[in-house]
Amino acid sequence: MYIIIIGCGRLGLQLSKALMAVGHEVTAIERDPTRYKAASHTLGTVAIEGDGTSMKTLSLAGANRADLVVALTGSDESNLAVCQIAKYGYNAPRTMALVKSPPHEALFRLLEVDTVINSTHLILTTIEEEVPKWPLIHLLNLKTHSMDIVAMPIPPDASVIGENVNDIDLPPNSFISLVVKNDGPVIPREDTILEVDDEVIVVTVPSEEQILYEKLTGVE
Repeated sequence: MYIIIIGCGRLGLQLSKALMAVGHEVTAIERDPTRYKAASHTLGTVAIEGDGTSMKTLSLAGANRADLVVALTGSDESNLAVCQIAKYGYNAPRTMALVKSPPHEALFRLLEVDTVINSTHLILTTIEEEVPKWPLIHLLNLKTHSMDIVAMPIPPDASVIGENVNDIDLPPNSFISLVVKNDGPVIPREDTILEVDDEVIVVTVPSEEQILYEKLTGVE
């Protein structure tokens, strides 16, 4: 597979090295002279200096034969532009972009970037892996609708203990899809009561996650 990576920061360098290590052909593009020098030292001739939003640079990199174009610059605007040019200017089969600002994610998906990497989710996932008791665990991102599926253990002192699932005042775009009890998972019904050690699986949107967390773990 031939992969073009735009942006040779830490993430771009690590991804380039990993892909090369497993046999993929890679070209890494960096416009900042200092970063390009470091990338050239690390990656050798696969690194080229140039602006990834320039068709001249992308042509030089062989974008017309790329199987995947990955935009990992620090600018959401540049990453979106790279993917649009690659997809519609060079018919790249797949594009991938890093999004620094969560509100921009919906726009990237609307404009048909094939894979959107949310840097906030990357940080959250890392924290969740490092801290076993992190209370809200991201299970899946429903990219078509910009929604997440999260899991949350209910602490023993939470005010929702003893409440009927249907009576909990959740944020408007969030709903409990499953309750995992000691004896197994339960699809919420009218008689489903939250108990100590229950874990809830919730479909939500990123903007409501903090409110959701406070609602399900808070103490009155």
